[in-house]
Amino acid sequence: PDPTPSSATEFRLRDANATAWRRGQIPAASGFGNARSVALVQSALACAGTVRGVRLLSAAGAARAREEQFSGEDRVIGMPQRYGLGYGLFGTTFGWGGWGGSLVMIDPDARMAVAYTTNQMREPAEDTRGLDLVMSAYDGLQGL
Repeated sequence: PDPTPSSATEFRLRDANATAWRRGQIPAASGFGNARSVALVQSALACAGTVRGVRLLSAAGAARAREEQFSGEDRVIGMPQRYGLGYGLFGTTFGWGGWGGSLVMIDPDARMAVAYTTNQMREPAEDTRGLDLVMSAYDGLQGL
């Protein structure tokens, strides 16, 4: 595949790095952080509301994030999808991916949150680094 981004992608990348974009209050698109900070915040949902001994949410509040709100064809992405409160639902796990390949996966049964963030935008269709990291995290749980 051609690694050169399309002119539309170049325009979007330029917009995403602009001060106005970074100051914008876009709930689904303006979170900025590194993988460690994203995983730490999401670990509240993976660990029934408690992170590093501090209760941030009730267990019931943490569980609400994965209560199904929608199941059917997502008309934007054109495929079947299940949604909780701000997250895609994937069996017993939930999470979401970001523009350029970043992702977070939360597994309350394993009490684990895995996040992957990028420092360079790519078209996500052929980028499996985030998924590879999630699978490696599960491999690391084997035998514990």
